[in-house]
Amino acid sequence: MTRPEPVGRTMTAFEEQVGQRTGLSDTTEIERLTRATIRALSERLAAGQLNDLEPALPPELREELHSFGGQAVSFDKETFLDQVSGEIDTVDVDEVERRVSAVLGVLLAWAPGEEIEDTIAQLPPDLAEMFRGAS
Repeated sequence: MTRPEPVGRTMTAFEEQVGQRTGLSDTTEIERLTRATIRALSERLAAGQLNDLEPALPPELREELHSFGGQAVSFDKETFLDQVSGEIDTVDVDEVERRVSAVLGVLLAWAPGEEIEDTIAQLPPDLAEMFRGAS
């Protein structure tokens, strides 16, 4: 039996919140940023943690959590940001970090606190710090 989606947990709502945090108005760019950030995060987390985060995301983003399909890869914040920058319209490191932080901030707001702590625990210190500061 499938569970109904929580009210307001739509892709549109998620992207609107990302847009508000970034100041971006281009919905295509917001979607690319959001998907790239979730994909990069999924490569860094164990499969069990991805499954735990899944209910917090709108259905359209859940596929990004499982697009990697391999074992978690260890990489630092710089590599994480570089990976995301390859999929969005800026390569300015500070701007990429600001935008990624916006997506992580929305994820922080949507996911249960215990899942966020478990997620952060799997990240290297510099990336974990960026995630914590995203609220």
